[in-house]
Amino acid sequence: MFYKIRNDIQFRQYDGHGYIADNSEFGYRFLSDSTSSGREEYVSESGSVMLASLSKTPRSIEEIVDDLMRVFIGVDREVLKEDVIEFFQMLVERGLLSVGETMEDCVDRRWSGTSAEEDGAGEAIVPTENCARDRIGPDDFLRSIHIEIASACNERCVHCYIPHQYKTDVIDPELLYRILDEARELNVVHVTLSGGEPLLHKELIGFLSRCRELDLSVNVLSNLTLLSDGILNEMRENPLLSVQTSLYSMDAAVHDGITRQTGSFEKTKDGLLRIIDAGIPAQISCPIMRQNKDSFIDVVSWGREHDIAVAIEPVIFASYDHSGVNLENRILLNDLEGVLEKEFSQGYASVLIDSAEEKESVAASDPVCSICRYSLCVAANGDVYPCVGWQTNVLGNLAHQSLRDIWVGSEKLHRLREVKRGDFPKCVDCDDRGYCTVCMMCNSNENPDGDPFVINDFHCEAAAMTHRKVVEFLAEDGGALNS
Repeated sequence: MFYKIRNDIQFRQYDGHGYIADNSEFGYRFLSDSTSSGREEYVSESGSVMLASLSKTPRSIEEIVDDLMRVFIGVDREVLKEDVIEFFQMLVERGLLSVGETMEDCVDRRWSGTSAEEDGAGEAIVPTENCARDRIGPDDFLRSIHIEIASACNERCVHCYIPHQYKTDVIDPELLYRILDEARELNVVHVTLSGGEPLLHKELIGFLSRCRELDLSVNVLSNLTLLSDGILNEMRENPLLSVQTSLYSMDAAVHDGITRQTGSFEKTKDGLLRIIDAGIPAQISCPIMRQNKDSFIDVVSWGREHDIAVAIEPVIFASYDHSGVNLENRILLNDLEGVLEKEFSQGYASVLIDSAEEKESVAASDPVCSICRYSLCVAANGDVYPCVGWQTNVLGNLAHQSLRDIWVGSEKLHRLREVKRGDFPKCVDCDDRGYCTVCMMCNSNENPDGDPFVINDFHCEAAAMTHRKVVEFLAEDGGALNS
């Protein structure tokens, strides 16, 4: 009998326990993917030792037990073998390991878990990332790093939270390689490479290759206008890689008006189709603004036709210089009602309701979000900050500090870990809390003084309207969504 870790699975060993999971926590999926999401296990110390004997190359059970006999001293070999097989078979049934009678038979096969209809994987519209949603393990640990490898960009999107005058840098390759190595030493699971525009970096293929060598899950956030054959080929090599791109409208004039680059729509669309044709999972980001409020829904339809989920959100982040100049593109509250009706026509109401139930279950004593508990962000100059968009809150700099130094030793970071939902008293019992995300970065960027605890009324009003529209929709629908 031979066993291996599946190619789309990651394993990390920690003091006292182990973590093994698929890429669904971090990557994107095709809409037609019927594989169940959320395959993850926290295993005991002994289970972790057993899993550490495996890799993504098949090994015979006899070799595995021979190695483990050197660890589990004094244990009967047949008893140990029986325990190992029982443990591994449980993980095979969970879709985390592959098994075969021979080495050739031990290959990854499509795992027939919960169907798309049962687990919701077929939704055409998905919400943008909710920082409050986490699968809490036995310990907080650094799972994910978001690295802006280039603040430089070949587009000038009107809503971007990075002020245009700061879009000038690319990360030093030596620094990036060191960050990746230090991340792996800390057992980081996932890396996001973004910008600006990450495809502007001449060393991108090398970065992607190094991520693959280190068994890191990777998301590349790119406008794809600069996608080359070499980059595409390297992306295809990593089964843990996925791509997100922004498509604002299927009307080229609207899309190009937002990016302020003539021809960008066709280049992004063509790049996305090349990604899909290569079998690389992808997701479309489509923030809703004044410019595309009437045409964003066409992106959702196009995404469904091409098996791509579309993440939508009628809230854009203010620029991190606190000027708020990009918010002139934010959708007006008067227009939000019509936007919600378009979303509901595509099944988004059920997504909102599920999300609301989760948010409403959060207690005042719970952390407000995941920042500094599971993730960090890094700018092109090496500055480390809590989350995407909060560049003014610098926790340290990797040009002269190690990742471990900042993760363990930053006083700012430890203070942020202690922020609880109850530190936002008006939000704790708010009737609309299920339709709003308390975001310290968003608060800070919108406040002239950078205060992360002051909430802009726009978000409260938008949450109230969304909640009201959901209630109205349910009444018209006869409560079918809850049945």
